[in-house]
Formats: sequence, C-alpha cells, structure tokens
Amino acid sequence: MVNNNNAYKKIIAQRKRRSAKRKFLFTLWILFLFAFFIFLIWGFNFFYNSNYFKISSIQVTGNEKYMEQEIFEVADIFYGLNIFEADKKKIEDTLLRELAWLKSASMKKIFPDRIEITVAERKPFVKAAYGADYYIIDEEGIVLEKINVKDSGNYDNIIAVKNAFKYRPEEGEKIAKKNLLSCGLIYRSLDLELKGEIREAYIIENFAEDIVFLTSNNIKIIFGTSDRIEDKNAILRDVLEKLKSQGISYSEIDLRNVDNPLIR
Repeated sequence: MVNNNNAYKKIIAQRKRRSAKRKFLFTLWILFLFAFFIFLIWGFNFFYNSNYFKISSIQVTGNEKYMEQEIFEVADIFYGLNIFEADKKKIEDTLLRELAWLKSASMKKIFPDRIEITVAERKPFVKAAYGADYYIIDEEGIVLEKINVKDSGNYDNIIAVKNAFKYRPEEGEKIAKKNLLSCGLIYRSLDLELKGEIREAYIIENFAEDIVFLTSNNIKIIFGTSDRIEDKNAILRDVLEKLKSQGISYSEIDLRNVDNPLIR
C-alpha cells in the first residue's frame, strides 16, 4: 500500500513539473512575441521617420502650360516629404480639379524616395468672346482660361467666335454649345490660304444657330451647321476661284443649301 502511494505521488509530481514547464514555455513564447512586435513597431517607426523614405526626386512630364513648381504647390508635394504620406488619388484628383488645363494626371511612387507625375494638357480649340474678354476653350468644351482682347493675339492659330454664350463662364466649366465647337471643327478643316483670310466667326440667333465666318474684307461666309463639311469646303473653294477669275464683287456666300449655294 505504501509503494502504491509513493508511485502515485511521483506521478502527480511529474505531472506538476510538466505543467509548470508548459506554463513557463508558453509565458516565454508570449514574451518573445511581445518583444518581436515591439521590435517591428520600433523598426517601422525608425525607417518611417528616417531619411530613407523622404522624397528626394520629383519628376514631372507632359507639362507645357504649368511650371513644375506650380504643380508641386497644387499637389502639396515637396522634397523631404515622407513618400508614404503622398496620397496618390488625392494628388491626382486635386491636380485635375485645380488646374483647368490638365486633361489627365497620374502619380507613381518609386520606392524608396522618388515620385513621378505624368500629365496631359488640354489644347486650345476656339476663343469665344464675351464683352471685352475672350475665353479659351478646348475641343471638349472645357473653359481653360479668360484673357483680354489685347492678349488674344497669342492664340491667332484658333478661331475667334462671337455670340457663343450670354454669360461669363467659369474656368474649368464645360460649355454645352455644339455650334461653338463646330466653329473650331470647320475652321480646322479649311486650307491654309482660306484660314489666313478668316478674321472671326459668329453664331446667328436663329433656330439652327447657323455659323458665319467673316473675312478680313468683311465678306460673310454663311456655313450653316457642321454637316457635310467636306462638301461645303469643296464648293467654297470652287466658288471663290470662279468669283476671283471673273472679277465679280460680292459680300456674302451662303452654303447652307449645299445643292444651291447663294452669292450676294
């Protein structure tokens, strides 16, 4: 009976030792994990705040209208900024919202310390008059900027359009005026010689909002709408050649009816 009690006591003691060992190893493992996570946090914080991730190079491509520094300021990005703090979507959205000439903007992070910004700028298509000002508009109808009459010469390669709208548009606004953009489309299709004679265009206040081009000699070319542009251009060239060769004086060419153009 005594031997059985001793054996039982030994078993209980062994179980207690194994249980204590397991508790010790578990506690040691918990301490190790805790120390490991503390080390990870410290290491991340060390690298995050070190110069390793501070932006040292910012490259902008595709910009002509805007200087690099202007893009930096609008995007709120600068040398020394932690690259993790450069919010890609926020920067892209801000650039497109604040800079009307930008058609697209894309930012790329190149770790550990480089930023690349690629932009595509809008191109002037027409300049629409309102009062003493002109509004530069691209082919999608986006208002790019307002300029005064004396500065309009900087955009001699695009057509000036009058009577296009009856209010002052805002920069970045989209103009829903089809025939305004049609003026640019028609003007772009003309040959260089005729372009050189065109002074401006205006839109008639009728149902069709017909387009009229005015030459430097105050001759009216009533183009109508932008339908059958190629046919109208061919007729116009033919009519002008005949009028010139025959020495006929005229003040108006009406192309609205392609099959029966009128000369007055």
